[in-house]
Amino acid sequence: MDNKKPEQITIAEELHVCPECGYEDGFHTSFVRQTKEKCKIILICPSCHARFDPNWMISI
Repeated sequence: MDNKKPEQITIAEELHVCPECGYEDGFHTSFVRQTKEKCKIILICPSCHARFDPNWMISI
């Protein structure tokens, strides 16, 4: 497992191209538990596996 902290990323209008490798078909997602009730959403490039943090949280 990659323990490298995800890179912070800002989404202006749309994000489907990986800023690391240029892959153009979107991202996988993963969920990192922050508290018992909240998870952070992390975007993962399917091509180069770079991880990005758009600062999105969900309640579960």
